[in-house]
Amino acid sequence: MADQFQGNEDVVREQAAALDGIRVLDLGRVLSGPFCGRVLADLGAEVIKIEPPAGDDGRHFGPFYDGVSSYHRLLNRNKYGITLDLKTDEDRRTFTELIRRSDVLIENFRPGVIDRLGFSPERLLELNPRLVAVSISGYGRTGPLSGEPAYDLIVQAMSGLMSVTGPDGGPAARVGVSVGDMVPGMWAAIAVLAALRQRDATGRGQHIDVAMFDGLLSILESVAMRALLTDEPITPTGSHHAISAPFGTFATRDRPIAIAVANDPLFTALAAALGHPEWPGDARFRSDAERGRHRHELRKEVEGALSGLTHEEAIATLSAAGVPCGPVLDVRDTLNHPQVAARGMVRTEADGFPTLAAGFRMAGSREDGTTAPALGQHNDLVAAWIGEPARTRQGNDDV
Repeated sequence: MADQFQGNEDVVREQAAALDGIRVLDLGRVLSGPFCGRVLADLGAEVIKIEPPAGDDGRHFGPFYDGVSSYHRLLNRNKYGITLDLKTDEDRRTFTELIRRSDVLIENFRPGVIDRLGFSPERLLELNPRLVAVSISGYGRTGPLSGEPAYDLIVQAMSGLMSVTGPDGGPAARVGVSVGDMVPGMWAAIAVLAALRQRDATGRGQHIDVAMFDGLLSILESVAMRALLTDEPITPTGSHHAISAPFGTFATRDRPIAIAVANDPLFTALAAALGHPEWPGDARFRSDAERGRHRHELRKEVEGALSGLTHEEAIATLSAAGVPCGPVLDVRDTLNHPQVAARGMVRTEADGFPTLAAGFRMAGSREDGTTAPALGQHNDLVAAWIGEPARTRQGNDDV
């Protein structure tokens, strides 16, 4: 990047990074916006996290490592960090200069907030016609709910996802992680990459409107298709698939295992491995569709056959027959699994902080990046770069 600011020896520059030369202004708050920025940072973009002087609310979420939020550190590694109060003329001028020098802007305010600050999508593209600006909000910038606040819980409930999650027959339950924020963050990152590619061809940027609600609705796959094309009730089915069977978790002598059988040859292999070659000839179990309709009866048959085996014995038996299966691990079991170590999914930052790696492996990503910035850590650096008097640095530069 011709006008890339220099002088921060704490930030590792990887010239071969996939997004080297792309500068991102990250106004993201808490989760969806910062996660989108983190994905782009992990891919090598130069991401400047912009916080209000009081800091992002995510800094207050535990657990804490040496007094710093692990939540903040997970979502903001590989970024620069500055503070701006966009309600002041001075900081709006600074922000305007940053917009002119950047490729991407991420924000996840409620629709209308950034407009009232003087930076509507139209104004952003007027300041920099090559800018790719992405807005993430609960319901998007259009529609009757556009002005409503939304959190992960609310969009899980409103999108229909919660209605198909939970114990067999209900009640509805929230998915155990904040997919209402993470999924739209991923959609936003994908859209940004596509818009940058389009800009290569057209020379012009654009504004991207991402809704948490849309993001969850878009991944309902077979659930939505069943609702659109059939009259069958759509209800939670616990850990079991609503169409295929046996496809879920099954008790063994000591602990449950997961089994995934979605076609007839696999079911024949499972039946033989469990000593019941007659199952495929049973009218109730003759096809995947029939097995799905009789999944409760089939579950009893399978668990009866597994009752004399430990989970390790059951997995060994089914794996030998080529049936997809595995143990039901808790989070700590998973984090300590040899596969996690082999894939490098838990990494340690320079000060010993354990964290999660990105969900991809590719040349040009940052495997060993830098720690999330302290509040206002790079104020002086950015001020000097754009030719302003030095701003007061805030926070702990040792983080």
